[in-house]
Amino acid sequence: MAKDLMVLFRDEVLRKGPESTLPCNLNDKWLDRLTAHLEEYFEHDVEDALSLPFAAVLHLLCSKSGGEAVTVSLDKLFDHLCDYRIELGLEEIRRKTDLGNEPVSLQAIFTNRTVTFRGTDD
Repeated sequence: MAKDLMVLFRDEVLRKGPESTLPCNLNDKWLDRLTAHLEEYFEHDVEDALSLPFAAVLHLLCSKSGGEAVTVSLDKLFDHLCDYRIELGLEEIRRKTDLGNEPVSLQAIFTNRTVTFRGTDD
């Protein structure tokens, strides 16, 4: 991944605060880019594609810890990447459909939360 992309991500997203990397707070460009990077990794085994998603996940973990140091095993970090991929997909569904799923909060991300969908008639 180009260094310029990570610098741009830092400047446009990470520096905006603790909740900036929640999928609901990403603009369409970053939502699409993070989704594409995770797809590259999971579907095509492109390890270089993990830098941006790792930055987002680590930002969320540090935010959840109140800025304290975070210790996480590689297995757990991988689980968080999988969870983040799901949350990015749920956010895309929320933006493109009338299903009305609740966006994830900082407190709920990485907690195996229950997601409910409701139509516009509910």
